Amino acid sequence: MKVLHGISLEVLPGEVVCIIGPNGAGKTTLLRTISGLNRPSAGAVRFRGVDVTGSKPYQMARLGLGHCPEGRRVFQLSVEENLVTGFIPGRGKSFAALRDEVYDLFPILGERRGQSAGRLSGGQQQMLAIGRALMGSPELLLLDEPSLGLAPIIIHQIFEIVLKLAESGVSIILVEQNIDLSFQVADYVYALEHGALQCSGPAAKMAADPRIKDIYLPDLDAPS
Repeated sequence: MKVLHGISLEVLPGEVVCIIGPNGAGKTTLLRTISGLNRPSAGAVRFRGVDVTGSKPYQMARLGLGHCPEGRRVFQLSVEENLVTGFIPGRGKSFAALRDEVYDLFPILGERRGQSAGRLSGGQQQMLAIGRALMGSPELLLLDEPSLGLAPIIIHQIFEIVLKLAESGVSIILVEQNIDLSFQVADYVYALEHGALQCSGPAAKMAADPRIKDIYLPDLDAPS
């Protein structure tokens, strides 16, 4: 059964692109197709101008694509061992350099590097999942619902990291349920419904679009 229908999107270097849509719109399927977990029945996936349609996930990772899936899916290993699983030799930086960058972004992970990932809080596991994806030194990072089930203070920390990564030149495709924060960090927004693209545009323009505002941002202008 086809889930996606004629979707076309582009991500520029250092850009945060947000994908919004109701449950079942095809957002996760879109990310899985980009990263090689799903194979498209038509169309093409191009990365840095090269057609990579049909590439395996490990091949996409070696090209510079990182995928942080919904649900964290950390391994029942120590924090540092989880980071080892994400490391890809030959991407230009050593394991130690990338590990230290992750610990700089998420100091709590450095403090608990020897602790089992299963004993971390939900927010710490999400940080670890993102950190593991960063161990491949990605040029493009796919983030699927990174704030799901997290406390507000942790959500804001995660979004601050998203901005830091974009400022460092990493391109990001973000699927996120927290629409207000997504619009604050996004450069460009695509709205999906029933597996098809309904509308797209710069985040500021989309936030002012009545179709988007009424459905996704009803409280945007409410007094704080």
